[in-house]
Amino acid sequence: MSFRKFAAAAALAIAGLIASASAAFAYEAYATTALNVRSGPGTNYNVVGSLQANQVVEVVECNTSGSWCRIQAPNVRGWSSANYLRPISNGTPSRPSEPEVGISVQTPNFSFSIGSGQRPGATPPASGRICFFENYNYSGRRFCVGYGDSDRSLGTFWNNRIRSAEVEGDIAATICTGDDFRGQCAVIDRSVRSVGFLADEVSSYYVDRR
Repeated sequence: MSFRKFAAAAALAIAGLIASASAAFAYEAYATTALNVRSGPGTNYNVVGSLQANQVVEVVECNTSGSWCRIQAPNVRGWSSANYLRPISNGTPSRPSEPEVGISVQTPNFSFSIGSGQRPGATPPASGRICFFENYNYSGRRFCVGYGDSDRSLGTFWNNRIRSAEVEGDIAATICTGDDFRGQCAVIDRSVRSVGFLADEVSSYYVDRR
C-alpha cells in the first residue's frame, strides 16, 4: 500500500473513532437547580436561556476540563456548568467518566496519534464569598456568605430586601423567591449590580461551586 493510501485510510479510521466517541458520549442529565445556559463554556459568554430545577436535558459534549457541558433541550441549546448537571442512569444519578479515545499509527515514515487516555484531576475545593446588598450597585447594608452556606428562610430584615450581589472566587449562589428554595430561582455566578426580576423578592438561598 502506498504512503498516501495508508495515510488516507488512517485518517478515515481516526475520523470514524471520533464520531463514534462523540455519539457514545451523549447522555441524559437533569439540572440540580435553576441554571443559566450560555452561548459558550464560561461565565464570560452571554446567557441564552435557563433551565429549571430537575429539568432533563441531553448532554452532547463537555470541554476538556469537564467543567462545562453543551446541552440541548426543547426550549434551549447552549452550555451549562457541569457542577449542576447530574446524569440519569436507570433513575440513579451517577457522573460518567470522561470518554477515553486513543489511537496511534506508526510506520518508518509516518506517525499520528490522538487522545491522551487520561482523566482530569480531582477538583480543588471551592473558595470565595458572595455578599448580598440591600440596595442596587453594591450599596447599603450587606451580609456575606461562603461555599456551602444556605438559608431556607431569610430573617425579617433581609426577606424580600436583596437587590444586588458581589461574587468573589469560584462559587455561585442560587436565590429563590420562596422559602426552602421554592418559587422562581436564579443562579448568581458573577457580580451583578441588580439581581433583576428577583430584586426585593429573595426569601432563600444556597451557595455551591460555580
